[in-house]
Amino acid sequence: MIILMQSPHPWRGVRQRPHHLAVRFACRGHTVRWVEPRYIRWLAERPRDFFAARRETPEPRLHVRPVVLANGERLGFIRAHNRYWLGRALRHPPIQAAGPTILWLYNPHEVHLADSVPHDLLVYDIMDDYTAFPWAPRDVAREEAQLLERAHLVFAGTAALAEARQPLSRTRIECVLSGVETAHFAGDGGGAADGATQELRARYRHLAGYAGMIDLRIDQHLLLKAARRLPDWGFVLIGPVRCDVSTLRQAENIHLLGVRNYEQLPACYRAWDAALLPFIENELTRHINPTKMLEYAASGRPIVARSLPDVDRFYADGAWIYRHPEEFITALQELEQEDTPRRAERLERARRWADERDWDRLADRMLARAGRALAARV
Repeated sequence: MIILMQSPHPWRGVRQRPHHLAVRFACRGHTVRWVEPRYIRWLAERPRDFFAARRETPEPRLHVRPVVLANGERLGFIRAHNRYWLGRALRHPPIQAAGPTILWLYNPHEVHLADSVPHDLLVYDIMDDYTAFPWAPRDVAREEAQLLERAHLVFAGTAALAEARQPLSRTRIECVLSGVETAHFAGDGGGAADGATQELRARYRHLAGYAGMIDLRIDQHLLLKAARRLPDWGFVLIGPVRCDVSTLRQAENIHLLGVRNYEQLPACYRAWDAALLPFIENELTRHINPTKMLEYAASGRPIVARSLPDVDRFYADGAWIYRHPEEFITALQELEQEDTPRRAERLERARRWADERDWDRLADRMLARAGRALAARV
């Protein structure tokens, strides 16, 4: 098969669901073309991201194609420019391979690609509730409804998203929760943590960490309150910053360490006494099923996570769940007591999540489902 993937996420940076699937699709012999956006605004704000060379991939059948897009899509001529170049990047040069073509979309704003890119099967893999993001295009709800109506196959990365979007879809939405590379996070490979993490490990009695996008989902006031109440804890946030973090900078024991690559994450996790999911609860988080829960679980870290629909449904048996700041602080204080039976039981349950949700299994399941959908269309 030829799989044309359009994702709003660059190839470099935080590795998410589309990245893991693209690599595995290619490793199974399919030709994958990934279109990587590079926005002109990044020239001033993130020049390294704009000029970054194509990342080497572990599979030669995976091709990352950069495409330069302009900011300001509310202007018609800019929107037309971006639509044209996105479609062209997926179509050209023609792929010299045999087999049916799958157009695999993540961003509903780009439903127009279903008209400009020839394909045998249209797949919509729902990873986020784009209608909840404050920067979302004004027509994204209508565009997503169009995509759900046109798609031949729809996956959803969370149960909450599947249930919320099912009334709009012409086909049954299949919930395929995101996964984890269990061996990557469970092993002792990757060497020691980086120097900054080691320095913090030596400075504080305990470390609590979060890895991922530092954006509007992070509950900064929660972290600030916990940092002030627990001065012997260091709070570490790893990842790209995509919001104002002035609240976090009010506490000396909150540390933003910037981006760490995927290979460095296991060593960083091993330095922590608690792994955090410090999210707020609103429309941005209500429909997520955070992959970080599985990475933390595979690494053997105790997890303190915000109560959210999918978190409660799938992870409550192996994590310390909180709803209010006092419960968050109490959970960290409980984790100061090592080797309790309750702690060992929860860690074991968390490891089972990771064993059951390896990315290889999930990729095979999705490919098999796509194969059946293609056969049905033929």
